[in-house]
Amino acid sequence: MEVITLCSFKGGTAKTSTCLHMAYELAVRHNKRVLLIDFDSQANLSVSLGFGPDRMETMAPVLMEEKLIEEVTLQTEIPGLDLIPANAYLDGIERTSQLAGDPYAHERLKRAVATLKYDYIFIDTPPSLGWLTQSAFFASNRSVICAIPEAFSVIALRRLKEFHEGIQKYHPIELLGVVLSFWNERGAVNEAFLEEIEDAFPGMLFDAKIRRDMHVSRAVLSGKPVQDFAPKCRASEDYTKLGEEFLSRVEVAHV
Repeated sequence: MEVITLCSFKGGTAKTSTCLHMAYELAVRHNKRVLLIDFDSQANLSVSLGFGPDRMETMAPVLMEEKLIEEVTLQTEIPGLDLIPANAYLDGIERTSQLAGDPYAHERLKRAVATLKYDYIFIDTPPSLGWLTQSAFFASNRSVICAIPEAFSVIALRRLKEFHEGIQKYHPIELLGVVLSFWNERGAVNEAFLEEIEDAFPGMLFDAKIRRDMHVSRAVLSGKPVQDFAPKCRASEDYTKLGEEFLSRVEVAHV
């Protein structure tokens, strides 16, 4: 079972969209059993699949050892794709009495997912390097970094690299690659951005870049992945390529 954390140190990097649409590709086109864990209190991943941000089936009661992870896992309308939603209770959960007194609280997510039987688990983290993101890293064996061709996003990669290296001192986790979204092939500073990414993570940028496409936003409002909403749009084509490249990198990592 592969457990993958999708992360960024900045909001607006299409991290949630990347998480959703890669999972869709694996479940629908490659017949994999996939679980999505919405680990961000904003619950954007949950909303993208048609689940409201007020659902009580979240990782919060699992982390507090009040429920089993199977009790909060929901089936989506997409065959092979399950979801653990999020809500506002995840925000600051590490300060609750159940977790604050546990020096190994950051390993609770790891213990919970270890009991599951999926081909892939994707964890969508908050755009920060706080407790939730740290817990996701400790629960994962691989990670994917999300970025956009914008100055602050690329600058944040350096901080994320330091964080990733810090986690590796205590827990083995392999970076599968960097996904670039909102790509404009005619961007005037594309070369400079690509050089910055190459400098931070040499050879790790996915060849498949997700082009800017208004159909993605419209799909979110409909509560569907863009591949269902507009299967022939350019974003759908890009995510299909990304899913194939992702699987090929996983296969190489197993060799």
